Amino acid sequence: MERDGPEIRAGKERRLAMAEEIRKAELVRDRLRGVEEIAKSYPEGHEMRTRLDNLHLGRMIETVEEELHDLWDRTLHPRGT
Repeated sequence: MERDGPEIRAGKERRLAMAEEIRKAELVRDRLRGVEEIAKSYPEGHEMRTRLDNLHLGRMIETVEEELHDLWDRTLHPRGT
């Protein structure tokens, strides 16, 4: 006898998908932070630092962090409550 109905299974699948999305976004954020640290290791005016600075990594990190905040909110308050 199956204990989980379709709604419960669908809810579990949504939570698993959300957890995977959060995990990936955290990896992206962490890797962007790593690139940002590498950029800072170059002296001001160095060609590679200029290239990396032109990627606006800080803004990208902020955007990913905002997305993570939204994902966590949706996880904690699944139906917008």
